[in-house]
Amino acid sequence: MCRPVISPGFKAHLGLEATASAILKYEAEYVPGLLQTEAYVRIIHQRAHQGLSEEDIQRLVDVRITRQAVLRRDPPLRFTAIINEAVLHRQVGGAEVMRAQLARIVEAASAPNVRVQVVPFALGDHPGMNGAFTMFQFHDRVALKPIVYFENLADAWVSRREADVERHMDAFTDLQALAPGPQESVSMIKKAMKEH
Repeated sequence: MCRPVISPGFKAHLGLEATASAILKYEAEYVPGLLQTEAYVRIIHQRAHQGLSEEDIQRLVDVRITRQAVLRRDPPLRFTAIINEAVLHRQVGGAEVMRAQLARIVEAASAPNVRVQVVPFALGDHPGMNGAFTMFQFHDRVALKPIVYFENLADAWVSRREADVERHMDAFTDLQALAPGPQESVSMIKKAMKEH
């Protein structure tokens, strides 16, 4: 049986992303999808989905790039991304791809609806060490409570359980307080660009 290119769990993610008023994202391993360049996306998918045809890889790339329109819609999605410093130094696709990718994050972070913070290595242990997660928040008129989303190699799923949502919201709030602010984080990103 052939596995669909876009899993049912990720289709749920797309629906949540389209209706959310705000997304809070902690990412430990790679640049969050809403901030990725096309070259970076392609390399990530080629690595994660070995055996897929180039046509299917292109479909995944197109979906990822199309999703980024939520940052420019009216009203725009409020997007807060906290990324592990390792993301800045892990060379995905070579130095040129990484410089362009980090420049894209800096550009995105200049928008009033996008906030990016970096968790530095020097912080040591921190509340995000158990893995990446995404929090979706909605306008009151949508009548949806906040939802937390998880993804791994096998699947993607959401939790609406109040305890799960609260635990992850607390972790995100702690990460925001512990990580350098947006200006200092952008400086870290620019420094990493020069190192690539």
